[in-house]
Amino acid sequence: DGKETKIREIRVDPRPKGLVAAGGRVMIKVRDLSFRFQGSDRYALRGVNLDIAPGEFVVITGPSGCGKSTLALALGGYLFRQHAGEATGTVLVDGLDTRTAEIYDVAEVVGLVQQNPEAQFCTLTVADEVAFGLENRCLPGEEIVRRMNWALSIVGAQYLRDRSLATLSGGEKQKVAIAAMMAAKPQVLIFDEPTSNLDPPATAEVFKVIEHIRRKADITVIVIEHKTGYLRPFNPRFLLMEEGRIVGEGAPSVPPSPPDTHQGAPGDSGELGETVVSVRGLTFAYGDAPVLHDVTLDLKAGQFVAVMGDNGSGKTTLLRCLLGLLHPPAGQVTVLGRDPNHTPVSELARQAGFVFQNPDHQLFADSVWAEATFALRNFDLLDTASEVRATALLDQCGLLPYRDVHPYRLSYGEKRRLNLVSILSHNPRLVLLDEVLIGQDPGNAAFIMNLLKAQTHQGSTVLSVTHDPETTRRYADRVIFLNSGHVIVDAPTRSAFAQLTEMGYDDYLPEPTSPRSGDLRRTVIPDLPTC
Repeated sequence: DGKETKIREIRVDPRPKGLVAAGGRVMIKVRDLSFRFQGSDRYALRGVNLDIAPGEFVVITGPSGCGKSTLALALGGYLFRQHAGEATGTVLVDGLDTRTAEIYDVAEVVGLVQQNPEAQFCTLTVADEVAFGLENRCLPGEEIVRRMNWALSIVGAQYLRDRSLATLSGGEKQKVAIAAMMAAKPQVLIFDEPTSNLDPPATAEVFKVIEHIRRKADITVIVIEHKTGYLRPFNPRFLLMEEGRIVGEGAPSVPPSPPDTHQGAPGDSGELGETVVSVRGLTFAYGDAPVLHDVTLDLKAGQFVAVMGDNGSGKTTLLRCLLGLLHPPAGQVTVLGRDPNHTPVSELARQAGFVFQNPDHQLFADSVWAEATFALRNFDLLDTASEVRATALLDQCGLLPYRDVHPYRLSYGEKRRLNLVSILSHNPRLVLLDEVLIGQDPGNAAFIMNLLKAQTHQGSTVLSVTHDPETTRRYADRVIFLNSGHVIVDAPTRSAFAQLTEMGYDDYLPEPTSPRSGDLRRTVIPDLPTC
């Protein structure tokens, strides 16, 4: 008849009626879940059984590569949609079978903040990213703005609202990813190492916010985390995973603190080697945003130097300037006797290794072995001796069994260790590390730091950006602390911590003096927006 016909889509709730209501106590139910990625002979998950009640706060911990992130992907439905493999068992979240339900239905119930924030970004700016999921839900414009402002405020990222995602630091990206998930107000929030890139103050604040939201909105929260000390005050339910299984429940024990290992090291004894890095008056800005201000420092052969400071304080920018990846407009920089501004990065890289903040940014080969020997091949240094060294490093890092596996099949922490193997294989004189301990359990973290300490004993210089005060105390000879691009502390480790104490930087102090597990009343958290 020529009239336009309008068809309204009718969505049917895929959840079986009464499934959750019948028990009245289960939000998540996992039964005999096993999963093996295609091409792997190892099960990432092995017979997992788990019940989680509505409103419960659960922390899952365990060694790197034990299946924690894979379980998170299964709960969010992504494992069965985005990864080929063999799966058995059932996964029910609020009655939804995440193995068969459409991913958009699961996303209405489950919000997952992934370990690598870049893996879940869909837009180009902070505002667009936080609003993306809300716009897809066709919420009114004013509601989108209200939720976006609230979510950014609770993670302390209001100042980032108009920034491009590409200009953010790793910690700032993590804040945006958390805000984007929180803005959607799901019934279940899963955080896969949500603070791995965050400085200590931001870590403490985010965990307080997570607990506040759980109580205020009565949502279920699951946190996958190695930093369990920050979470103990909230009395969550702790689960321990090993080799794809849940093997225990209860708060993990606090390991005894090892003695300082930097006593008698070059940085404390005064027996310093030649100058490896010299920086005078270094200044840098991204457009009109200044990042480094008049930075002056020297690094000597054999030193282990920690660089600390809040997210966005210029730590990563400093490392990039040293390797010539950025060209500062003012100041003088000399690295291994050369000016990085006028030396090809490929030449500096022969003697200087750089581990980037995101492990995916420097994986180039199609097998673990090819990646481990990538630099050796590029520099024409691959011979029997270097092959032996690369093999030993892979073995020490627990990666030799994956020699023929594609690097992207590794866990986040395993990728990190592979990054380290690839740069140490050619024994560089200068080692630049940007948050090398991301994704590492305490055992692997200690191993990595001991490996790096051994490098300094052989004369290499290690400059490590870190947010971990305890490993800094144990391994670093010297601490450089940046505040808004200014060096405000540059001293041997003990002296540096004493200065930070006087300045009130308590969150950067190692246990037991740090109050991170103490007063929870300092955070002022905005009220949750109502629909």
